[in-house]
Amino acid sequence: MRKHRLIVGAAVALVAIVGMAPAGAVPVMDGTVDAEYGAALSIQNTNTQFGNAINGDQINGGGGSEIDQVFARISGGRLYVLIAGNLETGPPNFNKLEIFIDSEAGGVNIIDQNALPRGVDPFCCGGFPPPDGGNTTNFGALQRMHGLTFDAGFNADHFLAFTHGFENALDPGLGFYAASAHYADLTDGAAGRSGALGMQLAQRGLPRVLRGTTADVDIDGDADGNDFLIWQRNLGATGVNRLAGDSSGDGTVGAEDLDIWKAAFGFDNDTATFGANYFAPQSQGIDNSQVLLGPALPGLVQGDLIDQTYAFGPGGATDNAGTGAITRELEFVLPPVAGTTNAASHRDMDNIVDLQMAINNSNTAGVTGAAPFTLPTTDTDGGLRPAGNPQDVLTGIEFSIPLSEIGYTSGPIKLFAFVNGGGHDYASNQFSGAGILDGNLGGNGFGGFTGDLSGVNMTAFIGDQFVTIPAAATTAASAVPEPGSVLLAGIALVAGLGILRRR
Repeated sequence: MRKHRLIVGAAVALVAIVGMAPAGAVPVMDGTVDAEYGAALSIQNTNTQFGNAINGDQINGGGGSEIDQVFARISGGRLYVLIAGNLETGPPNFNKLEIFIDSEAGGVNIIDQNALPRGVDPFCCGGFPPPDGGNTTNFGALQRMHGLTFDAGFNADHFLAFTHGFENALDPGLGFYAASAHYADLTDGAAGRSGALGMQLAQRGLPRVLRGTTADVDIDGDADGNDFLIWQRNLGATGVNRLAGDSSGDGTVGAEDLDIWKAAFGFDNDTATFGANYFAPQSQGIDNSQVLLGPALPGLVQGDLIDQTYAFGPGGATDNAGTGAITRELEFVLPPVAGTTNAASHRDMDNIVDLQMAINNSNTAGVTGAAPFTLPTTDTDGGLRPAGNPQDVLTGIEFSIPLSEIGYTSGPIKLFAFVNGGGHDYASNQFSGAGILDGNLGGNGFGGFTGDLSGVNMTAFIGDQFVTIPAAATTAASAVPEPGSVLLAGIALVAGLGILRRR
């Protein structure tokens, strides 16, 4: 009986030790909360004064930005974060999701424009400095956020900014969708690493491009006889949109729309190529970004960024002008062409921190846009406004970055996020904590524009506006048994089985 207990004990020990090992599963980089994240680290309770997104499209979710919940975890040597909510596209606004990470000793509690890297996201603030542009001060996002004061106990070490929208930078009329990310290391003063990291050309981190035509008036991904019949039935109509056959966008259905249909007849997204039918889905409530998904870019997986390394590699470009690139959009990540003023708006993107990302902008739930903003979103104000449900929002902006790139060794990681205006200098009322219960802060803290964020002070609000990722949730190595422990348990089990066999 004693020997039997020895065998059982050894077996249980082995099972228990092996069971301690983490499964190693990581979230899928698609802009949707996965079970691997666990519970939300914060649920935000302030209605948005930056507009309430209600369209439901995965890219063009409507005119609004909001933060509803924050999820984060560490697995496989990377930090995974999902900010559930929406980010309004451009033009005109190109709202920014600003992320500050406190992951190592040191850092800054107040943004000082003169002590931090310059020229981060320079196209928010005048473009590149000479000779590639006219931004003589090399102002960037961090200069525009000068004076921003974090909560006590939060010292930012690393900065990320996300934006997305519809670009016409390469050629007049060549419109395309791009989601992009920017980075700065705040631990080395003005000399810290920084730059544009890369872009994606489709929703949910998919390595694809969008292709379409306004001749597709029934929004099914092709230009065929059904689209012609819609045009024919509505010929002469005024005050209408594309769903009635207005392919030109002038509000009427006429001969010019038939010409567009003739030129596009036969187009089908299922057989679309890289070389034609570039399309920017800017018609809210009409375009369906899922229908617009075109061919896949070779050599990329979901969540990857497109940067100049990719463009010069699998992307086929042979020079900064983009000669040989498999699709024209790749020019956007290339360095400026020497001797020019960068009229083509090449953005010089290089993923120096191995960032991954995805945007799913389809949320229509969460906080609402109803005033007064001093009341929690769940308060109906005596039935005068609908109640919000931020706890139900599971889509938004997701990213992953290696722990080694943010100087992480041990202890908790803190993360501060907020929605900012397109120029990085007008703070909304959407933050990553429990909520500020106030309207837009602007630059002066009261909704006024000042050109920077010198009046935005997080210590003025109750509670912390950052989230903390506990060390226990981020140190997966602590759950991994020593190899010797597994070996000893295995030896004990084998020995026990041998004893039983001799009996």
